[in-house]
Amino acid sequence: MKKTVLCLALLVFLLGTGVCSAAENLPNLVGTWAVKSEAALLTKGGPPGDWTHHRDLLSNLTAELVITKQQGRVFYATFTSKLASENMAGVIGWDNKTLYLVDMDGFTDATLVSPDKITCIYRHVGDKDAVVAAGVWTRIKK
Repeated sequence: MKKTVLCLALLVFLLGTGVCSAAENLPNLVGTWAVKSEAALLTKGGPPGDWTHHRDLLSNLTAELVITKQQGRVFYATFTSKLASENMAGVIGWDNKTLYLVDMDGFTDATLVSPDKITCIYRHVGDKDAVVAAGVWTRIKK
């Protein structure tokens, strides 16, 4: 019985240590990122919504993402293109590479492929339109 309890205690300790060391390796995302993406747009009978960064059925976008604050796994950003600007909130996944973001009308799933490069898929469905996009973010300033 003592051996079983000791083994369980050791297992809990080792698992807890793994979680702590994963937290220590969190990437620092704060900085300015250049965004390039390609998107498809569906409109619902009128012009796209106010926060939509695309106006054509198929389009390319150049924009800027500024991650202003990060506390642990949570971060905040502003996404700005020539058509709109919106705030975003995100978290770093448990693998320290996967990023999940939301803005006022959509979702982004992203992967940190290097300290200064992120690939992502964005999508939203709103009252006026729907968008899906594939993008690459490259850090230009820390």
